[in-house]
Amino acid sequence: MSVQGNQEEEKRGGSQGLGLLHKSLVQTIADNIEERILNGELRPGERLTEQAMCDILEVSRSPLREAFRILENQGFLENKARKGVFVAKLNRKDAIDIYVIRANLESLATFLAVKKEEPKLAKELRALHEKMKSSAAAKNFDEYRRLNAQFHKTLISACGNNILAEMLERFDKQTMRYRLRILGSESRVKASLENHEVLIRSIEEGDAVAAEKVRKEAILNNIALIEQTFDNDEEDVQ
Repeated sequence: MSVQGNQEEEKRGGSQGLGLLHKSLVQTIADNIEERILNGELRPGERLTEQAMCDILEVSRSPLREAFRILENQGFLENKARKGVFVAKLNRKDAIDIYVIRANLESLATFLAVKKEEPKLAKELRALHEKMKSSAAAKNFDEYRRLNAQFHKTLISACGNNILAEMLERFDKQTMRYRLRILGSESRVKASLENHEVLIRSIEEGDAVAAEKVRKEAILNNIALIEQTFDNDEEDVQ
């Protein structure tokens, strides 16, 4: 996917619009690279050369370097002195640690969301759940993952705590490349749907404690699958 169109718009902008368009271009580049990392096109440990990425994205070096810095701060890229920029690797321990933190933070967000007693929350989640069941029946796992992300974003956004939501977004992104692989099998999608059904029922009943427990256990139960993913990656390298 080229981001050349954004760069052309930046060139045509006035002095005030230029700054805004430049920021938009930088973010577009960062989003593009992030997407390539998450879908596996750019692999952990892979070196990204400026000229090659400029050619691929059809952008100049200045906004690319700024995009690199954004992604370094987010943990997607790593700048090694005198070696260059690389797609960051997430080791087994860090991945597990992030999952444990995410389980506690996301279950807290779930508790807070249910405590607010927003009647529309359960309806929104139920509607998304029905769409997810249809995607699962059609074995459209890409669509299922998209809806799953929307489901949990809707739940977290309802907690009313912006700082907590921002923290969870970062942890979510750091493990996304591994979780995408987990939700790529029929058995895992089935388990995911079952967990969502129990979670929604707890929310419909206004039971914040039960909903918190369901969400926490669901995330922690995935740690074994994350470890298996790392085992498979190590086998690929051998």
